[in-house]
Amino acid sequence: MKKIFLLGTLAFLGTVGVAQDGDDKNLVQNPSFESVDGKLKKLKSINKAAQWESPTALRADLYSTEKDGLPCSAPDNMYGKESPYDGSNYAGIVMYSYNNKEPRTYLQAQLIAPLRKDVTYCIKYYVSLSDLSKYAVNNFGMYFSKEGLILEEKGDIIIDKEKDKKYIAVNTDNRIYNERYNWIPVCATYTASGKENFITIGNFFNNKETEYEKLKKMEGFRTSQVPMAYYYLDQVEVFIMEDPAECACNQAQNEVLTSVVYNKNTASGDGFSIEEQVKLATVYFDIKKSKLESNMKGDLDILAGSLKANPEYKIKLHAHLDAEEGAIVRKNPDDIVCKDLDLKRAQAVKEYLVSKGVDETRISIEGHRDKEQVAFGTTSLDHAKNRRVEFELVE
Repeated sequence: MKKIFLLGTLAFLGTVGVAQDGDDKNLVQNPSFESVDGKLKKLKSINKAAQWESPTALRADLYSTEKDGLPCSAPDNMYGKESPYDGSNYAGIVMYSYNNKEPRTYLQAQLIAPLRKDVTYCIKYYVSLSDLSKYAVNNFGMYFSKEGLILEEKGDIIIDKEKDKKYIAVNTDNRIYNERYNWIPVCATYTASGKENFITIGNFFNNKETEYEKLKKMEGFRTSQVPMAYYYLDQVEVFIMEDPAECACNQAQNEVLTSVVYNKNTASGDGFSIEEQVKLATVYFDIKKSKLESNMKGDLDILAGSLKANPEYKIKLHAHLDAEEGAIVRKNPDDIVCKDLDLKRAQAVKEYLVSKGVDETRISIEGHRDKEQVAFGTTSLDHAKNRRVEFELVE
């Protein structure tokens, strides 16, 4: 049995006076990993994020859009592709591996202030399964303790005593998080015993207690899948739940699941011709929205650079609605939300490319409403695949 030690005040976590990135109510310091000490050069560098550390000898990963090139860059990195939920950075942890071949990793931080006895707190953070993960799992937990955990070797932290499991905050339905195309909230509530001062995030249950789902490899990736469940994580919050509606965990889950933005995770630029980039760089949208999502901008940045390097090309944007949006327009052509929504999506993409230096005279747009569907099912994911803008090169 591996021994898990408790530390009093972890020197490597620093002082508690660091400014927060988010709401003043949040007790988590540096919640979206934006404050970084030193240059990010390699994986296993979560300790470079101020106030964060890993409690085992195997550190968690830190990714940044300000880092050029693999392995710890964003949105492209060695486990797939994902833009930050907030800011420029996010973390990465191993939640499960087949037959325990790879040790799990964890995130740990000291709170700004200890929790108060019998007070209920809301816990929220966002996760996205990496594109090259072969498995997806449940059992996302936040463990509360008066002192920091430490395991002086690589390995899993298993909380197997029933009396200690009450300190793990797990979302109500404890479902498997298999979404590889967007950030999904993990939400829970926790009633404090009093003076809990540290949080540790990860999977604290053994493999027999962990549900998993085996996934097929996503299209567009040349690298093999990894035999584990590897998740990106961003924007961690712990705050007093004065009103139950503030936490609304189940509601937040449902909103995201029914409001899916598909992410095909396409060309990274390396090894792709401009023709291939144009073919692959489809942009997807939220339901009844024309706002350009941040995780769609990576491909557009690459495409803009290629267009500027190849001035002989012009580009045409083909914009589409899903079947439900198309039905709304047919029923009411003047619908305030869906009227010209396809053209608005194309215009949003055009404006972004122009902001990156592409001459607007080289970009034309065409709307197709819902006449050219690529997915014909009725699920949220099918609809999400149809809410898109595609590209065509015009010489």
